[in-house]
Amino acid sequence: MGFSAALYEGDSVVHSMPVIASVKARMQKSGGAAAAANQESIFESSDLASNEIKGWKLLFQAIGKGITAAADWIDRKARDAHYRQIEGYLSQATDHADLERRLRDLERSNRFTYD
Repeated sequence: MGFSAALYEGDSVVHSMPVIASVKARMQKSGGAAAAANQESIFESSDLASNEIKGWKLLFQAIGKGITAAADWIDRKARDAHYRQIEGYLSQATDHADLERRLRDLERSNRFTYD
């Protein structure tokens, strides 16, 4: 179960990583102490409202992917348990005729179906 999203939260504003990467690149170009002074002007030059909306969208997408991955994992585990139950039932057959009877019982009844 894995999911990932590029998010950065700073100053209580969620930004998408490409915006932050461009900010870091600008700060590195401008140099150490000057970068700290220019940081406010860099953030003022970008559209913070649209960046915040993009950040929230990415956050909700990541949460949605996480929920989907968890639901898929639970479904996969339930299917595995179901198939182990059927295999256990069939493995209790004493001979070939008993195995065929058990297979017919499974095909005709709905108690071992997983939909």
